[in-house]
Amino acid sequence: MIFSLRKTQPEHEDPELLSRIMHESVHGVACRSYSEEECHAWSPAPRVSEDARQRFAGQHLWIAEDQLGPCSFMSLRDDGYLDFAYSLPRAAGRGAASMIYEALEAWATNEGYGKLTSDVSLVARPFFEKRGWAALAAQYNDVRGVTLINFRMEKKLSP
Repeated sequence: MIFSLRKTQPEHEDPELLSRIMHESVHGVACRSYSEEECHAWSPAPRVSEDARQRFAGQHLWIAEDQLGPCSFMSLRDDGYLDFAYSLPRAAGRGAASMIYEALEAWATNEGYGKLTSDVSLVARPFFEKRGWAALAAQYNDVRGVTLINFRMEKKLSP
């Protein structure tokens, strides 16, 4: 599959489209590691309008597109926190996230970030470990009355 990549800002994108990618990723990809109840607690529905816009605001955003349009994205806050990393089922495991991540890490290194941090899902943990990230701690989060496990992870960057 061939993907194109672009770096952009959330205010130049449709936040509801990003929310739909996130929602479909949770229910079509993360469901490999989480139960239906956990996925529903994580993302009961895509965010809409101002809620979606506020959630993505102020972040650096990388989007991969295939012939059908945007299919994967990651975002990075100014403090080095990788906030979002989601792919539609049609792009999962096909290189879109890898392409985005390589560009994101290269950009962060060039910008002088000393490390990246994130809270990583069960399904995404192997992806990040393969790229040199270390798990610092398991976290048990109460989300809408359901306990979801994820991992606090970091990667130190070389200048």
